[in-house]
Amino acid sequence: MRQIPLTLAIPPSYKRDNFIIGPANERAMQWLTLWPEWPLPYRVLNIFGASGCGKTHISYVFEALSGARRLSELKDIKMIIGADDTHFILDNFELDAAYDLEAVFHFFNHLGSIGGTALLLSQQSAAQMDCSLDDLRSRLRAVTCQEISAPDDDFLAQVLQSMFGDRQCSAPENVISYMITHMPRNFTAAYQLVAAIDMAALAAKKPVTLGLVKEVMMPDNKALEFNFKHGK
Repeated sequence: MRQIPLTLAIPPSYKRDNFIIGPANERAMQWLTLWPEWPLPYRVLNIFGASGCGKTHISYVFEALSGARRLSELKDIKMIIGADDTHFILDNFELDAAYDLEAVFHFFNHLGSIGGTALLLSQQSAAQMDCSLDDLRSRLRAVTCQEISAPDDDFLAQVLQSMFGDRQCSAPENVISYMITHMPRNFTAAYQLVAAIDMAALAAKKPVTLGLVKEVMMPDNKALEFNFKHGK
């Protein structure tokens, strides 16, 4: 089997205009439209869901809206005390080495004192996280949490068509249907797969066909970072 190299020539766009709203994420986007009037006492929104569900894209929409400072760790509250930032994004939020319990506790207090807001991105609901610090646990229980669920067939088809369109590439309906049936149901996999199909079509100097897509999605194509469920 010919190996198809994977070259991500076009980086993903995280602009608001490129964000596709569907049943899986519409509630999360509605919360962004309410910013900065998020529920008190802390005005913290937690968007959670599986890896690749679209949390990162939403966070960039929020960053453009609010000018928020993005953090990938918070080990000491001194990291933010004294700065002019009032809005924050806590990426990959977990109660682990990257996010110290005491620091996060003081972060909530700091937000309240400056009238700031924060967007927490996590795979698990912040309100359900196991926390050994009682004062922090109570604050996490007060956070507004919104899940992004897995996309349904129609929504995933819309996303795939949009991704192909961004690459000036046309994919027929039978291709989209096959991809939906066999691919992981997340947007990271969708982006990687569309990129691989586009590169394969360019290399072969042919349009996207079902046969080409099946070749890209074969189990021995190690250029892809995930495995597919294969039907007949």
